[in-house]
Amino acid sequence: MTQYLIMCRSLTHAQRSARLLERRGISAAVTKAPQGLSKRGCAYAVSLHKRFDEAVRILREHEMLTGKLYMRSGETYIEVPT
Repeated sequence: MTQYLIMCRSLTHAQRSARLLERRGISAAVTKAPQGLSKRGCAYAVSLHKRFDEAVRILREHEMLTGKLYMRSGETYIEVPT
């Protein structure tokens, strides 16, 4: 199953983003980002497995898309162009 990560600037931002997506019917979870995906030591992301394009659109509409987007392929993460 494909996993997508939407990087967020803080834990609070990730929580708000996940709640917004949940209210729109998109299953999302807050997770610590894997090491190497952020220049900062500790980063948080919203993780989802379905409806990625719709989630990105919703976050954009609410001006909450602030970080990079990644797709997990095997054990590696590939940046998704925005």
